[in-house]
Amino acid sequence: MTVPTGPIEPAELIARIPDFEQALALHRDQEPPTAINLSVAENVLVYEDSMQKRVFNEIELLPETYIQYKRPYGEDRLRQEVAALLSKAFEVDVAWGDVFGAGGVGSALECLAFALQDPPKTGEAGPPPLKEGDAVLLPAPYWQGFNWSFEQRPKLTCVPVPLPTEGPDRFRLTLDAIRDEYFRYYRVHGEYPRLLVLTNPQNPLGVNYGKQLLDEIYAWVLGETEMHIISDEIYAHSQVDGVRVPFTSALALEAYGRAWNRIHVVWGFAKDFGLSGFRTGFVVSKYGPVQRAMLGTSGIEEKKNPMSWFTPVDSLKHYVLGELLEATVNGPGAELYTSYAMRRYKELLSESFVKVRERLVTRGIEFVYTEGDNPAQFFWLDLTAYLGKRKEKEPCSPLPFTPPNEMDPDEQWLFEYLRCAPTEVTLLPGQTMHSPAPGFFRLCYTAYQPEVVCTAIDRVAKALALLK
Repeated sequence: MTVPTGPIEPAELIARIPDFEQALALHRDQEPPTAINLSVAENVLVYEDSMQKRVFNEIELLPETYIQYKRPYGEDRLRQEVAALLSKAFEVDVAWGDVFGAGGVGSALECLAFALQDPPKTGEAGPPPLKEGDAVLLPAPYWQGFNWSFEQRPKLTCVPVPLPTEGPDRFRLTLDAIRDEYFRYYRVHGEYPRLLVLTNPQNPLGVNYGKQLLDEIYAWVLGETEMHIISDEIYAHSQVDGVRVPFTSALALEAYGRAWNRIHVVWGFAKDFGLSGFRTGFVVSKYGPVQRAMLGTSGIEEKKNPMSWFTPVDSLKHYVLGELLEATVNGPGAELYTSYAMRRYKELLSESFVKVRERLVTRGIEFVYTEGDNPAQFFWLDLTAYLGKRKEKEPCSPLPFTPPNEMDPDEQWLFEYLRCAPTEVTLLPGQTMHSPAPGFFRLCYTAYQPEVVCTAIDRVAKALALLK
């Protein structure tokens, strides 16, 4: 057996990461200083505008209590403050006893996937528990992290619900799309899917799902199937001015009052507040098996530690997030900083959206968007016209990792073409997000200030023009 004699090179470590977006994020430090990475879903707007000077500059040396153990699912005060924040965002009363923390929304999703495999107690209403191999329906394109959250350890099976890629309703979610995939899966596998996951606002499309559409979907799922529904609302605050279809939380639907035991919500600080590296997410659920899994049990029948024991809200997160949630603007007793920050964030997001959209239109880069839709933090670029139009490109250092095997070779070539000098712009290829058709790319316009994003668009437009 050969024993390594030195440290593993960072490139080799990155090469082990199967999540293409995460690998691109970690590879940024090895890119040239002129490179612009718009592939990663991050938000710098709030931190650079106000969070650093109003929160982080005021944080003092870590108090002793925050080097001690904390509850892995969050101390009561943190859960109460998060519940108050979500109550305002979701426009519904969120009980803090239904809020449970974990080390990121990905971890929160995994906790839910395990918890829903526990049976309800005798006399406790709920469908049969999930089991390994059960199908999870996900409208596609979707965030590829769902695959790791549901498949890697819980052993569920992610099943894309392909959205139309052409015509006036392209990339529009409908009940028919969900229903068709539900019955198609049954015809092929002899079992019905057991879980539906909706991201609202959607990633990568950015759109809010309208209340009427949600009512239709929830009514069918809860009345005609045994599926649970998870609503990933991590982009809830990412709303621009003038949105035609407002955000509606799953907790605000009438269906939640009737079937709260089958509807579960996740949210976290990563996107709206731009704290992706803090890895703090929350499950909101009233369902007995979920609450017992998150709190732990000590009964005679079973003894289990809280599910987030393995991915806790650690003491440092308690301290920093506590400071964030308790900070005020204009002195004690004034407006909470979180309220100020999210109001200001909407202004910053709207300004960035307008500037970036105008630059895309001016430069002739197509994107999927209907006037009045919410764009959250993304533009879904339509570069299908450039597929197969290859030319010699400038050499650039190869990535130490490879795209997913299923990626269309023309889409992969276009990704590499734009990443190389002189363009040096990284976009996320749509097929890493299970896009039903090649040639679509996600651009995150909150990853940099709008001036930098516009510079990247200029470079992309110039490179694309050479392919015509």
